[in-house]
Amino acid sequence: MATKQDPKQDSKQDSKQSSADLASQWAASGVSILNGMFGDYLHQRQNGLAIDMAFMHESQPLTLDRSSLLSAYPQAGGKLCIFIHGLCCNERSWLFVDDADNPIEESYGSLLQDELGFTSLYLRYNTGRRLAENGEQFARLLGALVLAYPVAIEKIVLVGHSMGGLIIRSACEFANQRGAEPDAGWLAHVDKAFYLGTPHEGADLEKLTHAAVAVLDAVPNSITRVIGDVLNLRSQGIKNLRDAQALRPDISSMPGMSGDATPWLDQLQHYLIAGTLHEDPQHLVNQLFGDGLVRVAGAAAQGADGNSRLPDDHIKVFPGVHHMALAHDRTVYNQIKQWIAQHERST
Repeated sequence: MATKQDPKQDSKQDSKQSSADLASQWAASGVSILNGMFGDYLHQRQNGLAIDMAFMHESQPLTLDRSSLLSAYPQAGGKLCIFIHGLCCNERSWLFVDDADNPIEESYGSLLQDELGFTSLYLRYNTGRRLAENGEQFARLLGALVLAYPVAIEKIVLVGHSMGGLIIRSACEFANQRGAEPDAGWLAHVDKAFYLGTPHEGADLEKLTHAAVAVLDAVPNSITRVIGDVLNLRSQGIKNLRDAQALRPDISSMPGMSGDATPWLDQLQHYLIAGTLHEDPQHLVNQLFGDGLVRVAGAAAQGADGNSRLPDDHIKVFPGVHHMALAHDRTVYNQIKQWIAQHERST
């Protein structure tokens, strides 16, 4: 005879499960922040807290072989959208939030899958490592993904938030230089790249920190020098944000390669999205602080002459959308969807 299930017992179990999930998410966030601040040190010391770059599925690293991919994505399609988070974050930064700022299980990726048929994958990586190192590793990981993917790939769309956009540019340049190598074939499938709040011209906060360290070191006082030394412990990934030019992997042993600035590759379409703190586009706070971390000029890849390196219709500014919200804002998603859909209709 079947025994009745106690509703109170079920409720307690659900509560325990919910608490465990929340604790796990907080722990993952803490480790991501730690990696952003000191990830290069953790990696060099082979510390267990150092994040290994991987595509994540249900909070677990995804093994890149055919059977594992089919198990994780039984309805895998030929159109892929890959999301790359920013500094001190992980893949949960892409989740929308409710009115109380709590994450909900919906994201740009889930909407693109439902509305345009894209299979979405999310990268997690150590944001404290050098941009070029992460770019090279991401390029190789994409190569492994393409070789193992269970169905023919039609196209790949890359979406990077903040530092993630710089990782995209670095990875694309690495693959471009590799040419016909098997692990670089993925670049031929890339259709579009979206950069959300990416500091293409460098991050002002890191520029300020770098200048502050130089001043503190120059002052003949042991206390100020100690403060400067502490500030200088920040990761190489953060330091690379100063001018955002250290994107090309150090592969100088290969002919024609150097650590110069990374160009915008012509074979794919680039789209830039910027945010601002104030809803008035002309407000002084927007001119000074942009989205809170990246100024509009930097996110729109404007050079010293004030002109963007990309067409105007590939750039969109969202007043009142701050830096972190660019990764989970409905209006931003609608713009991304519109840009993708326009191209879908024209091919």
